[in-house]
Amino acid sequence: MTGIDRKIGVRIKEIRKSRGLSQIELAERVGISFQQIQKYEKGVANITVSRLQQLSEALGIHITSFFEEGNFVPKVSGPTLEYTPGEPPLECFQLLNKEEVIILKFFRKIRNKKLREGLLKQIRGIIELEKKK
Repeated sequence: MTGIDRKIGVRIKEIRKSRGLSQIELAERVGISFQQIQKYEKGVANITVSRLQQLSEALGIHITSFFEEGNFVPKVSGPTLEYTPGEPPLECFQLLNKEEVIILKFFRKIRNKKLREGLLKQIRGIIELEKKK
């Protein structure tokens, strides 16, 4: 393999670890085996542009981040939050506690959009019930 394959592999590993993901978790997000992730990270397998794009989406970064030193360029666009009058704004930079991290990891594993939306409705319903108490 070429030097660029090794450099990109090292970047994949750095970014994956900075996101707190295992090889298995990243592989599941992309839809490949964790062994293939290992090959990419070691630089022993060529990565197609389409696979690199899938990896960048799974890691939440811009594809150019694999070619840059140091900084990871975050994606600018993504899902937007619904505005609800009367609710305090979300603290974007507030650190998550352990339970929130677990919930987020599980939520991200739900691939079915309808199920995710249903879960959000249930959580909103629980909050409404707590407000009435």
